[in-house]
Amino acid sequence: MSVLIDVVFSVTPAGYSALRNSVEPMRLDLKTLLTLVDGICPVAQYVPFLLSFAPLPEKFQTLERMGYLKRTGSISTQAVSAFEQSVALGQPLSRMPIIDSRQRDSGFVPLN
Repeated sequence: MSVLIDVVFSVTPAGYSALRNSVEPMRLDLKTLLTLVDGICPVAQYVPFLLSFAPLPEKFQTLERMGYLKRTGSISTQAVSAFEQSVALGQPLSRMPIIDSRQRDSGFVPLN
């Protein structure tokens, strides 16, 4: 997977402005992704649910380059691997591990 898979992004003030901008519309796939970013979940947690937007890491990079997203930290490799493994095994959503930055076992490291 991509090097961004463990990164947690948050929406910047410019990103929120872009979402409300009707003069210069954003591509629908980017706008949808930007709307879903919560500042808590890493890129890995979006991937299995947004398959029609694949490849997601590149879209996160595009939004970051546009100044609409910023990196706020990262989740541990172990937490991401456990999540990806549960996805690969086809576990139901209710049984997938939570890997958001608020969970003690996520190994979240803020960027400061």
